[in-house]
Amino acid sequence: MSLKGILQGLGKLIGKKAKESTATGQSQKLLTYTPEAKKQSAVQLARAEIKPPVPVNPRAQTGDLQMGERGQPLFGSSTYDWVMRKGGGRYSADEWLDHLTSTRKVNQRIFGKKVSKIERGPKQFTYDRGRYSGKQATINKEELFDSNVAVFDEGGSLAGGLLAAAQKYGLKLSAQDVGNFIKGNPAMRIRTVNYGDMAVPAKNLDAFIQSTSGAIRQLERTMPAEGAVGNLRIGIQQLSESIKRGMKNDIVQSHRKFTDDFTALMRNPALKTEDKRILNRVRFEADEIFAKSAGGKTGMKPTQYGNEGNYTFPGGQNYRETVFHLDEPIVSNKSPMATMGHFGEVKNNLFHVRYDTRSLPNGKKAFVIHEIQSDANQSIAKQLTAKQAFGPDVRYNPFQKQIENKLLLDQRKKILSKSLNEMNSSDVSQLNYINKQIARLGQTSRSRNTDYYPLLDADAYGDYALKFLINKAAKEKVDYVAVMPFNKLSFRQGYKQGNERFYGYADGKGLNKKGKSVMADLMKKTANFQDTKAGTIKISLSDPKKPYKIIDRDNFRYPEKGHPLSGKKINSPYHSNASEVQEAGARYVGPYDPDLYFNAFGIEVRPGMAYTQKLYKSEGGLVVDIFRPLC
Repeated sequence: MSLKGILQGLGKLIGKKAKESTATGQSQKLLTYTPEAKKQSAVQLARAEIKPPVPVNPRAQTGDLQMGERGQPLFGSSTYDWVMRKGGGRYSADEWLDHLTSTRKVNQRIFGKKVSKIERGPKQFTYDRGRYSGKQATINKEELFDSNVAVFDEGGSLAGGLLAAAQKYGLKLSAQDVGNFIKGNPAMRIRTVNYGDMAVPAKNLDAFIQSTSGAIRQLERTMPAEGAVGNLRIGIQQLSESIKRGMKNDIVQSHRKFTDDFTALMRNPALKTEDKRILNRVRFEADEIFAKSAGGKTGMKPTQYGNEGNYTFPGGQNYRETVFHLDEPIVSNKSPMATMGHFGEVKNNLFHVRYDTRSLPNGKKAFVIHEIQSDANQSIAKQLTAKQAFGPDVRYNPFQKQIENKLLLDQRKKILSKSLNEMNSSDVSQLNYINKQIARLGQTSRSRNTDYYPLLDADAYGDYALKFLINKAAKEKVDYVAVMPFNKLSFRQGYKQGNERFYGYADGKGLNKKGKSVMADLMKKTANFQDTKAGTIKISLSDPKKPYKIIDRDNFRYPEKGHPLSGKKINSPYHSNASEVQEAGARYVGPYDPDLYFNAFGIEVRPGMAYTQKLYKSEGGLVVDIFRPLC
């Protein structure tokens, strides 16, 4: 075939519509042709392809962590900040590697022979201006993987992502090119679904109970022999109790029972007009509060696990649950819109946090974390070492497909910009190779058995949940965020090393009561970055304004072998109920009684924490124990 015929065939290929990956969503529009271009003919597109390249995009430099946004997003990236400091112009993949990582030469012996290799390590930098001036940040390997800027093999060489494609085709990238991919990280597009008892404020529920109880009493006076009125009264009580507990299934079932009882009573021919008016008013109020408790009008759904004794510590106020999810398909996964174990109504549920509000002796408030759990990543992380988790062979990140595709299109455009006389056989061979690669990228990769979700490591999603609550606390004028100690709550599930390592103790120690727990370590690092403090604080077992307490105790015991505290028993008090009035079996515990409080590890919240939070922890670069399981 002549060179002219080849170029005509390439023009037809260019005219094909580029498919936009559903995994990348709206944030990746810059990687596809514009809608107008899709309507153009192959000839028009070919002419557009050979136009001189556009100038380098100016760097979107804004405040620290804002990633080019004028406002304050919930999360931002210090890696983005560091990329913007590279300067104008375009740089090779190797130049970007030098900017984003550090390297060192390591000498070792293999079969008695001296061998040297280059080991790639994390890059650390210090903010020299702005709100975080003087603070140190680290380029995190997991962020490079999730954003698909770079995927490294065991030897530290590029094996995937934006920089690997640029290195392969000798392309140069601007700071904004790299920054766009960091900003397009799926972890930056996580959404929340909130569950909370605030869907129906206590005063509204009390008003409902008072109003409907009065109406039922009035009906019972006029229809004393009618058992259906009594059934309706019981139905109202059950609905109210279900709303108090915050259990959605109970709320739905009790409302269904109330509706059935109401319908049966309305069929009674002895009802007078006034009786029907009263009943319709009760029905209206019950339906209205049901709609609010189910999130129909407030956007706040009723809590799902408030009564799960092994996972929820009683006595707190305003118990809430937040689910973090990706509301877009992950095309390479076995189920692109997956349903997880908890909160099954939320698709691609990555992880959740459950927490309540408690008091300190000085009257300040704290969000107290009961549980952070990832149904999506927990089982995956247990099966993988760090080498497998962030390498190129096991987890396939579909968000890199459009990245490489764009670079291939750019390289093809560069070749096509040459005149026929300038082209040689090498150019034609490269064009054929590029077209094969574009065709390959058009196919979804399902060859790997492991699903991909961002924020794989427990440290990563724990850090996200912690900073989400810190930001929320700052906005709601809450003074601390604390975590329930392992020996106070998680031990209710039995002794589990993973829980001991993650939640730790009130003094911040972790596994085997040594070192630091994951949560304490994250709080310490965040406190250092945000100029605040983290340490042991005292928080209440129950509401100090309700001094009459029903006191119960948990009895825990460490395993007989393999633990520094082997065989030790723990007797841990908790308040199963608290009231403003004396009740049978209750003991008076005043707001200044030391027995009202227990120790927990927490971080102090400052007003500045209402600004954008730094996504990904400060440590955990490229050099890690590659054979250590992540969880």
